[in-house]
Amino acid sequence: MARYSGPVIDTHHHIWLRKDVAWLADPPIPRMFGDYFGLRRDYPVEEWINDVVPQGVTKSVHVTANRGLERALDETRWLQATADRHGFPHGIVCQADLADPDIDATLKAQKQFPNLRGARQMLYWDADPVRQSVPRPDFCNSAEFRRGFALLEKYDLSFELQVYAGQAAYAADLVKAFPNVRMILVHAGMLTDRSPAMIEQWRGALASIAAFPNVHVKLSGLGMYSLGITVPQVRQVIRDSIQIFGIERTIYGSNFPLEKLFASYADFLAAYRTVMSEYTEVEQRKVFYDNAVKFYRL
Repeated sequence: MARYSGPVIDTHHHIWLRKDVAWLADPPIPRMFGDYFGLRRDYPVEEWINDVVPQGVTKSVHVTANRGLERALDETRWLQATADRHGFPHGIVCQADLADPDIDATLKAQKQFPNLRGARQMLYWDADPVRQSVPRPDFCNSAEFRRGFALLEKYDLSFELQVYAGQAAYAADLVKAFPNVRMILVHAGMLTDRSPAMIEQWRGALASIAAFPNVHVKLSGLGMYSLGITVPQVRQVIRDSIQIFGIERTIYGSNFPLEKLFASYADFLAAYRTVMSEYTEVEQRKVFYDNAVKFYRL
C-alpha cells in the first residue's frame, strides 16, 4: 500500500535550554539510553520546527524534559509561552510527583495553562540501578501514589505510563483501579533487548495492559535501547503493538531529540512510514494523526 503522506502529530518530544535541565549538566552520568553527549546542548523550538515541519508534522505534544519537580511549573509556563509565540507544542504533559502530599495544589496550578493535557511520573524499575526511577517496582500501587493519582480524573488529565515488562502486573492493577483515567503506555512498553525471552515477556506485558480500554500505546522511543532504528526492528514493535492494542489505540511519537542521537527526523519517520505502508490509508492516518487528536484533545 501507499506510504502515508498526510499530516502527522508527534506526541512525544522535548525542547529545552541546557541551563534549565539539571541532568544535561556536567558531569555526565550513566543513563539507560547510553552516551548522550550529543544532547548536552540547547534544543530550542526553532530547531524542533526545522526538524519536523518539512516531514509533515503539523502538531505536537511536549512531554516534560524532567527539569526537576521544583521547576515543573516553570517548565510548563515556558512551554505555554513558546506555544503562544511559535505555535508548537500544541499539547503539554507536565512533570509531577503524584505521591507528594501537596499534589492537589500542584495540579491546580498546572491547569492554569491552556495547553496542558497530562502528567508524567516515570515508574520504571528493574534490577539495574541505571533503570530505576522509583524506589521499588510496585511503587504505582503505594497508598501515597494512588492518592495523588486519583486527582488526575478530577483535573481531566491523562497519564504517561512508563514501566518495564516485568512490572506489567503492577501496572495492570493500577489501570484496573482507575478506569476513568486515560493512560498511554510510553515507548511501546520499553522493549529492552531482542532476546526471544524478552520479546515474549514484553508481548505478555502489552496484552495484560491492553485488556483495559482506557489505555493506549505510544510508538515512541523505539531506538532508545537499540541505539538506532532499522525497519525490521520498528516493524516488529509496531506490528505487535497494533495487533495487541488495535489500530484505534495506537499513537505515533518520536522521543526527539533523544532519537536524534541516532537518526535525523527524516530518516526516523521514514522507517515508520515504511512499516505503516503495510496498513490501509485510513489506518495509517489514525496512528499518525486521528488517534492523537482524540486522546490529547488537540
